[in-house]
Amino acid sequence: MKALISRLSETTVNRHADPAGELRTIFRHGLSDLQRFILISAACFMIRDFDLYQAFPEDVLQILGCAPPPYLVLIALAGYVFTVITPLFIHLCNGDKPAINRWHLLYRSSFYLFFLFSQSLDSYFMLVLGTGMFLYLLEQSLVGLLISRRQHSSSLSV
Repeated sequence: MKALISRLSETTVNRHADPAGELRTIFRHGLSDLQRFILISAACFMIRDFDLYQAFPEDVLQILGCAPPPYLVLIALAGYVFTVITPLFIHLCNGDKPAINRWHLLYRSSFYLFFLFSQSLDSYFMLVLGTGMFLYLLEQSLVGLLISRRQHSSSLSV
């Protein structure tokens, strides 16, 4: 067991870090997440006028309660946008690698479900789509900017 742990620790310690390669991987993952978000958005577009509360029997509706008002979902969406943009700009100002998480696909797509529950997905579909696309494009542009900075600084040092 100790031999396995020492072998694993040696490979991670002795491996040369390639920051540009890591950033390119983040960039590729962001593009694939953007494609998945567009596919999920297309699926939600087809069900945007679906009345979820007519599909359930009366006992389930009593457990679920009434639909949340759309303004609560809008407040949650605004809070989410703030919590995504703030760390992005902090990492940009510090010159650090952005902390982009693959879970954001789930978070951004869940707002379709929240608006479907509030029976207002038809009205707010474009808002969720535009917000998700804006955040993905902002993340991608910041990663691209960081790749460009790293390549420019490495070409100056050579």
